[in-house]
Amino acid sequence: MATAARAMEADMVDMGVLIGSIRRFGLEGPPYEIIGPSAASPMGEPHMRIHLLQSNEDVDYPVRDILADPVEG
Repeated sequence: MATAARAMEADMVDMGVLIGSIRRFGLEGPPYEIIGPSAASPMGEPHMRIHLLQSNEDVDYPVRDILADPVEG
């Protein structure tokens, strides 16, 4: 049930509000900055482009996972 609720929340969030925020993968994971929208997954799940601050890489990451990660700062 929690996964379905997070998926529904991801569909309703204004993704523009997320841009520029910094979050962590879980409580002690590395920080990342949300830099913009990206293409949806083949299943239609919304994704955002994130920048991994420690490794200087850019990757796509599901919005539902972003919403579950803690905000840094």
